[in-house]
Amino acid sequence: MTLPSILFLLFKSPHEFSSSLELIDKIAGDSQRAAILFEDAAYYAVDQKQGPKLLKSAKQVFVMSDDLTAKGFGGKAMPGFKEIEYPEAVELIMEKFDQTITL
Repeated sequence: MTLPSILFLLFKSPHEFSSSLELIDKIAGDSQRAAILFEDAAYYAVDQKQGPKLLKSAKQVFVMSDDLTAKGFGGKAMPGFKEIEYPEAVELIMEKFDQTITL
């Protein structure tokens, strides 16, 4: 039996909504999990404290390139964070994961 896969969509910065990491672990359980960072959540990709914690909670972490660039950090995501464009985000949401949860 294959475990369901869950894609978490994060919108708030790690400083504004720090409990999102605990929610990911609690909701996902043993499921395969990944996250896409939108808007202020893009700060996870450059936050030396919260970024590694997110990488432990979600095995794959994608960050919207436009949002990272808008924050002044284009191309500066830490290792483990993959910058993506909107077409790839749509494919991840619509095709690659069984469930999508917005936090």
